[in-house]
Amino acid sequence: GDLIASNPVYADTLSGFKFLSGNANLSSLMIPNVNLSPSFDSGIFAYTDTVDFGTAAITVTPTSTDSTATIKVNGSPVLSGFTSAGIPLNLGENTIVIQLTAEDSTKVKTYVISVTRQVSANADIASLSLSSGTLSPAFVSGTISYSASVENETASITITPSVAESNATVKVNGTTVSSGNPTAAIPLLVGD
Repeated sequence: GDLIASNPVYADTLSGFKFLSGNANLSSLMIPNVNLSPSFDSGIFAYTDTVDFGTAAITVTPTSTDSTATIKVNGSPVLSGFTSAGIPLNLGENTIVIQLTAEDSTKVKTYVISVTRQVSANADIASLSLSSGTLSPAFVSGTISYSASVENETASITITPSVAESNATVKVNGTTVSSGNPTAAIPLLVGD
């Protein structure tokens, strides 16, 4: 008879085992009112933008390529495709760190966004009062020139300015004054 040689084929099966993903990529990043520079790309890890003074906080919606990756925004867990808690923005530069860890924990990718919040351009005075005398004309925000008359025996006055924007500073006769607080006594001379 004929001799038939046979090589058995063995299939490697690991029934019941799951291979963990090593994917730690972002597939999208949504940040309302922020225009990332450069435009988002999963292979770019550093972004910048500048927002106006009125943007006091932002949220981030990161979506991972693999839903098994874990995501943290500034250290706080965020589910893929869900919006983070509000992130307060200080004036100037703010750093937002988005960190993805692959399911198998072997790969970690960090995306860094630098958002600069501009300072307010509002340099208006909200109120202005004198310890003695009356302003002329009456105070109106935006008016920048006033005069006041006081009784002859008044040797000095204080001026109390309040700024419209809490981060603004005000100076009276070249000296910085805290908003809502009176100046030091300003000596007056008799006459005009």
